[in-house]
Amino acid sequence: MLSDRDYMRNPPPRGYRRATAPQMSLVKRLIIVNCVVYLLCILTGGERSAIGSVLALSPAKVMQGEFWRLASYMFVHGGTWHLFFNMYGVYLFGSLLEHPLGEKRFLALYLTSGLIGGLLWMLANWGSHVPCVGASGALFGLMVAAAMAFPQASFMLLIPPIPVKLWVLVWVYVFIELFSLQGNSNIAHLAHLGGALGGFLFMRRLGGKLTFPKLDFLRKFFHKPAKGPWTTPQKPAGGGGNKQPLDS
Repeated sequence: MLSDRDYMRNPPPRGYRRATAPQMSLVKRLIIVNCVVYLLCILTGGERSAIGSVLALSPAKVMQGEFWRLASYMFVHGGTWHLFFNMYGVYLFGSLLEHPLGEKRFLALYLTSGLIGGLLWMLANWGSHVPCVGASGALFGLMVAAAMAFPQASFMLLIPPIPVKLWVLVWVYVFIELFSLQGNSNIAHLAHLGGALGGFLFMRRLGGKLTFPKLDFLRKFFHKPAKGPWTTPQKPAGGGGNKQPLDS
């Protein structure tokens, strides 16, 4: 019987530690949280469900003291494609940053970018009852931070299929958002730009520069150095799209 075997009867020796499964990355946990919130919204009535209404960023509601919306809005999405492209971007750029930054700094970067993006959009729409949802502000912060840490990383575009440097790709996205401010759409471009600003300020706090070609500026700010040599990873890049109501 299994219980008669020595390794089942005898206690483990002193100092023995059982092997534990590797911890899931913070990037994957953030993606799971966003997906769970989206499914809960769908199951309770869609993007205008009670859950979505309580979590979405509404300037009028924030003025009434519902300050949690400044953080919770970035976990709500206005459609399947809105969720997909945002989470794809979080995975793409977050995978570059989580290991060198560490979980605490990475989470602080993510939340800071989303918070500044929400604040900038809210200040421009003060008193409005139109909600803003989406993780695009946090995503733009990750994009800018990745461009500052790995400016020479090459990404393969989907259309056209050509390689492009990460810092060039991010600058293009930022300029597109700047020029899009003039038009009328259901996309919260100010939240994107605010998130980009948040990522820039966070990395500047660590001593980074926007187009610095080397990675040495990060090393002295990390208490625990990354394992292995610094490399320039290569990953495919994807686009993003936003849907109703006001997506970020």
